[in-house]
Amino acid sequence: MTVATAVSTIALDVGDKVNRELRSFGANIAVTPAADNLTVAVGGVDYRPAGSGAFLAEDGLPKLKKIFWRNNILAFVPYLSAPATARGRRVMLTGTWFEKNIRVDGSEVFSTGLHKTHPAWRVRGQWPNQGDESGCLVGRRVAEALKVEPGQILKVATGSSSFEFQVGGILETGGPEDEQIFASLDTVQRLTGLEGKIRRLEVSALTKPEDDFARADVNKMTAEQYDRWYCTPYVRSIATQIQQVLPGSEARPVFQVAETEGKILNRVGTLMALLGAAALVAAGLAVSSMMLATVLERRAEIGLFKSLGATDARVATIFLLEASVIGLVGGLAGYAAGSLLASRLTVTVFGLPAEAHWIIFPGAVVLALIVTLAGGALPLLRGLRVSAAIVLRD
Repeated sequence: MTVATAVSTIALDVGDKVNRELRSFGANIAVTPAADNLTVAVGGVDYRPAGSGAFLAEDGLPKLKKIFWRNNILAFVPYLSAPATARGRRVMLTGTWFEKNIRVDGSEVFSTGLHKTHPAWRVRGQWPNQGDESGCLVGRRVAEALKVEPGQILKVATGSSSFEFQVGGILETGGPEDEQIFASLDTVQRLTGLEGKIRRLEVSALTKPEDDFARADVNKMTAEQYDRWYCTPYVRSIATQIQQVLPGSEARPVFQVAETEGKILNRVGTLMALLGAAALVAAGLAVSSMMLATVLERRAEIGLFKSLGATDARVATIFLLEASVIGLVGGLAGYAAGSLLASRLTVTVFGLPAEAHWIIFPGAVVLALIVTLAGGALPLLRGLRVSAAIVLRD
């Protein structure tokens, strides 16, 4: 019961904890303007001139923390890219939030930014601070081509405007980001004359792995089915809610990330179920062995009970009551020890203790009773077949 409780506790916590760990893969929802039909994007970078195409409004982004699944939105970050030149070379200048505190309602402040959506990015040097409009991160390939190091000044020109940035760090991701220069969104908006506008948005959200119901055609669902789909944190349902609060937007799941997370979570869940089942089978065999030994030792008592007129049901009741006490004690002790074990394990693996789930407590006790009674049933049936005359004569 200790193992079964620990596995159950971890299974309830592991979804969110593993999902948070997998957020280092990057955002799992991409949001772009719905009217932006013709894009010139390579590796997720838009290479069109700064003023062409459609845009989203930056001031509407706090609405993301007001959707039905707002607590599942872990982070989001906007981007505005523009072709530029630096030291005679063409580069891509991308404005974003390195760190941003957004006031949602009243005193609630939501902290987000690039370092939260992409915690696995490696930076040699340091991230620009919040509000630092002159700091920038230079991609590794750009830094090698321009021969720049952290702390140096880099002049970047886009269109008729130019700005001198101080290089905070060299960014290395192994992707297209290595060929970009990341700067403050406000600074890039001013340089391009696109104040308050963004080209795209990345959202990092806790989601439930998709199943057949999640992939069903929403237009063919009944009202009841749609409510169930809408109120389940599937990546598609959260994307739909994002589109509803950001007019003119199109939110699409990043399936490469979402499907990888789903496969990992499903396999972890299967592993937890197998461990729990193995623990319960082992417990049932242990109880069966114990009950068999008890019945063999107390054959004389069984024969005496039956010779005095006790029915098989009454004799069985005595043994089952004793087994129930063992099961009850095992369930209580197993829940306490299992909760402690789960907390230690999650601290070791995830760095955070597992919460105590009281919903497991009645289940642990009932399951312990079921396993105990089921394990003791067969030995008890064998014991009841004992002949009172033969046992007493022996």
